[in-house]
Amino acid sequence: MNRLQTLHPKARGFSIAELLIVIAVIGILASIALVLYPGYQQRTRDNERKSDLQQISAALSAHALQKNNFIEIGSGCGLNGNGNGWVNAGPSELGLYPKSITTCLQEAGVLAQGEFIDPSGCTWDSGGNCGSWNSTPAKAYMKASCLKNGQVETFVFAYLESQPANNAVVDAVCPAGTVNGFTADGQRWGTYYGMNYYVSVR
Repeated sequence: MNRLQTLHPKARGFSIAELLIVIAVIGILASIALVLYPGYQQRTRDNERKSDLQQISAALSAHALQKNNFIEIGSGCGLNGNGNGWVNAGPSELGLYPKSITTCLQEAGVLAQGEFIDPSGCTWDSGGNCGSWNSTPAKAYMKASCLKNGQVETFVFAYLESQPANNAVVDAVCPAGTVNGFTADGQRWGTYYGMNYYVSVR
């Protein structure tokens, strides 16, 4: 035996079976990750939506303390300036919206500057990925102030991808015909717009 053989005994590599097992384990882990990743993305977007609605709700509450209303009729914001409808739609998106509700909240100094838009980038049910009326859920935020038990109550709505439809509950949030700018039938937030999550503004 020569000196080189004693210093470096014959090295043994991985067998074909061992390599195949490692490749199979990596494949299984990759397939699990691919299955779980879309659900993770949905939950992340939904958490952002919930956070946005909480901030908008808090801003509406602060606005009510300052101006004694939750951006309602005569505010010049939202659908026909009555304070209801798409939260982020303004005149550049829809002619019936003189100013977006978020712009009014930011101008009043109760909502931080920045974008409080659905993670999809949609501001109203403009079709395609943004959804369309009575067809696919709208990926944009809505606001409604209505008369309930003699009191004005305000709600903000969103569509959460990871949550099932909840039409009966969401449609009944406001009594029929009590939301300015919407017909009794048109204020069915779940059925017509796909909204399945809402926050009551306090």
